[in-house]
Amino acid sequence: MSQRYDVIIAGGGPAGATAAFFLGQAGRRVLVLEKEFLPRYKPCGGAVSARVLDQFPFSFEPVIQSRVNAISYVLGDKVVTIPVAGSSLRMVMREQFDAYLLEHVQADVRQGAGVRSVDENSETVRVETVRGERVEADYLVAADGANSLIARSLGLRRKKTMAGAIEVEAEVPEETLHRFAENPIFIFGEILTGYIWIFPKKDHLSIGIGGLKPRPGELQSVLERVMQRFGIPAQGQSSHGHPVPIYGQEEPLGTQRSLLVGDAAGLVDPFTGEGIRFAIKSGRLAAQAILSGLPESYTERVNQAIGHNLRMGNVMRKIFYPFQKTWFELALRSPAVSQALVDMFADRSGYGRLLLTIATTFPRSLFTKKIALEEYINATPAQSTGASNPVPDRREI
Repeated sequence: MSQRYDVIIAGGGPAGATAAFFLGQAGRRVLVLEKEFLPRYKPCGGAVSARVLDQFPFSFEPVIQSRVNAISYVLGDKVVTIPVAGSSLRMVMREQFDAYLLEHVQADVRQGAGVRSVDENSETVRVETVRGERVEADYLVAADGANSLIARSLGLRRKKTMAGAIEVEAEVPEETLHRFAENPIFIFGEILTGYIWIFPKKDHLSIGIGGLKPRPGELQSVLERVMQRFGIPAQGQSSHGHPVPIYGQEEPLGTQRSLLVGDAAGLVDPFTGEGIRFAIKSGRLAAQAILSGLPESYTERVNQAIGHNLRMGNVMRKIFYPFQKTWFELALRSPAVSQALVDMFADRSGYGRLLLTIATTFPRSLFTKKIALEEYINATPAQSTGASNPVPDRREI
C-alpha cells in the first residue's frame, strides 16, 4: 500500500528544499526524495544574493565561504575592477549550502531515493522510487535537475536549450588565494558564447567556463590556457562537467498536479548562467501556488516573477556575446552598469534597468580607467581599481 503525503518533492537542491521549507512551515505533510546522499559535490560557481537568502528565517552564515567586495571584468589584456557596496553577494559551496538548507526543512527526507516513475491522474500523483518504494500525494514538485525524468514523463520541456560548463575547484597556494579574495573575476573574449569565472572561496578558487554550443574539447582547452595565464596550476586539478538548462521561452511548467522548479524548469539566466536565485524563487512560487489551491496558476506566476526578465536576458545574450569587445568598452567599464548588474544579481532589479543604465551611461564609460592585465596582477589595491573610489580593503591581485 502506498504511503500518502500532501506533497512529494523530487530533489533536495535549492529549488526542492525551498518548496519543502515553505510547505512544511504551512503545516503540509511533505516528502522529499533526493537521489544522492547529501552533502554531495555539485558543480556550480556558487554566487548567491544576500537578499534572496534573507527571505528565510534563519542565518546562512555557517555556509558562507566569502563576501564580494569588488568585481573584475577582463577582456584580452585589459581589466576593470568595480567596488561592490554592502557585500550584497555571497559565495557558497553547493554541497554545504544544499545540505544546510535541507536540514531546516520540516519534512520526511529520504536520501538515495531517486524517482523511477511517475503516474498522475485527476485525483493523485503516484511515484515509485529506484528503491521500489511507492508513495502518493496530492501534488508533486519536480526539482530533479537539468535532465528531469519527471518533465519527460509528463511531456513537458520538450524543446530544451542546453549550454555546457566545466568547473575546477582549484587548490592554490595561500598567496594566490589571497590575491583573489573577495573579488570574483569574469573573463570575456575567450569563447564565442560564454565566459570564464574565477570565484574566491574560503580555502580554494572555483574556476569555470560555460558556453552555448562549444566545439568538442573547446571548454577544457580554453579553461586550462586561462588558468595558466592567471598563474593557477591546471595539472593535477580535477574538473567536473555539467549541463546548463538555459531559459528559452515561455512554456507550460506544470500539469494539474505536478510543477517543475529550478533546473527542471529550465530557469537559468541565458546571459549570466545564474541559477540558484531562480531555483529558490521558483521553489517558493510552487509552494505558494499549492498553498493557494491554484496549482494551475504556477506557470503564470513564474512567467511574471522570472520568465519576463529571463526573456530579456536572452536578448542580452544575443546582442552581447557576438560583440564582447564593443560591450566591454562601452558598458562593462562603467561603474553604473556594474552596479546595475550587482543589483540584478541581488534581485533588486532586472534587465530593464540594466539596459536603461547602459543606454544612459555608456558615453561616460569611455573615460573609465582600464589597465593592462600584467599591471592588474601586480597592482596595489588603489592602483588596480577601475572605479573612482578604490575598494577600501582591496587585496593585491
